[in-house]
Amino acid sequence: MRQKEIGDSVGVVGRDKLPGRRPEPGDNVGVLGRDKPPFVVLVLLIACGSSHTPTATPSPGVEQASRPPATPEVLRGERLLAKGQLEEAQVALEEAVENDPQDPRAWLDLGLLYEEMGDPRRAEKAYRRSSEIDENFAEPYNNLGVLLRERGQLADAIPMLERAAALDPRLGPARFNLALAYEDAGERDKAESEYLAAIQALQNDPVPRINLAMLYLDTDRPDEAADQLRAAAPWVRQDVLLSIAVGGALRRAGAPEEAVEVLHGALKQAPDPPPTELLAELALALYATDAVPAAEKTMRSAVNQSPKDPALQYALGAILVKRGKLDEARRHLQRVVKLDPDGPYAARARAQLRSISP
Repeated sequence: MRQKEIGDSVGVVGRDKLPGRRPEPGDNVGVLGRDKPPFVVLVLLIACGSSHTPTATPSPGVEQASRPPATPEVLRGERLLAKGQLEEAQVALEEAVENDPQDPRAWLDLGLLYEEMGDPRRAEKAYRRSSEIDENFAEPYNNLGVLLRERGQLADAIPMLERAAALDPRLGPARFNLALAYEDAGERDKAESEYLAAIQALQNDPVPRINLAMLYLDTDRPDEAADQLRAAAPWVRQDVLLSIAVGGALRRAGAPEEAVEVLHGALKQAPDPPPTELLAELALALYATDAVPAAEKTMRSAVNQSPKDPALQYALGAILVKRGKLDEARRHLQRVVKLDPDGPYAARARAQLRSISP
């Protein structure tokens, strides 16, 4: 069942941009996208004790993905890259491809390096060179697909990501990135299938579950969304921003009490002052549980931190109307109209003002 919203409208947080997580050696690079909390994943192969990554058993009818070993020069470049020592990594990796121009792993790492250095054109060339040298190396197809998707070149990105997923069906980042691309292209059934595959491959990562939940919410499947969010919740307890996403989505899925629990947990982990988005989302969840005085107090804190945000001003005004504090509500609603007279909340604020006019 759909829970009430303040004015049926306040989308303040949770589905916009959150900063991505940085990689550890052997980890995946997370870059958050817009309009959902998607993490675009680039693959960096960094050896830990061995120069080979274990090869998964391929599914029937699927080409076996290759796992190019790393030379000592490439390993050194990867370690420098993981530490953020980009200039030193560039020297090492460019030396590696000069010594062996047919090393696909060196070209893969160079592509990632060039992206880190803000040079996507050179990165694209490096990824393409890696895939030309070894057509069964899944990772450069994945990284190239991510790069092309970020440019909005979906028609080019999707075949690259499909190739990566076909080569290595257990490559979770590729399945996740393919899901994002399918969703961008409006192919929601395919996106759902790839999110489910990513969840299986990345069982300790809550982000694919959060994205799938958002997809379910957008397609009016709140119960399925809530199931995914409940499964993700234990994994976001130490991550304030992901907790905001989970809490906001739980509220939208009709589970505001659970949203409040998640968001209160995030508040305990948050710095002082806490993120405005956290306060706003917690206020909305409290309001949806009929804890209106607590919602007012929390939304006031959010407004005090971001007084020029018309969405927050509108939300507080709507809460004050609910509490019968009409004079103060008028001031906040009038502030909405003044801040953004043609914005999405101005019309709602004007309607509220008419409804409470003396």
